[in-house]
Amino acid sequence: MQNQVQAVGHPWFEADDYESFKALLPERRWHPTFAEWEAAAEQNLKRLKDQGVRAIKAKVRPAEFAAWCRETGRDVDTQALTAFGAEAAYREITGQH
Repeated sequence: MQNQVQAVGHPWFEADDYESFKALLPERRWHPTFAEWEAAAEQNLKRLKDQGVRAIKAKVRPAEFAAWCRETGRDVDTQALTAFGAEAAYREITGQH
């Protein structure tokens, strides 16, 4: 049996991009402020790591994400953001930066 690494890519925003993402993905439930989102996201990463999951911060910028959605034929939505995080995690664990 091969060793498998369970990993998850958590979309990670920069403070100056937070409001842009809120406008880009209005259907997503957002914390009122970046600081609140960041605290909750850090807590989520810790919980995943405590469960033995390799939690990877998938840094994402609005223009990069929108371009990735166009290139992959996806709608710009929360589902695509989750897929973007998963792809970033895959690239990191396979060394395909």
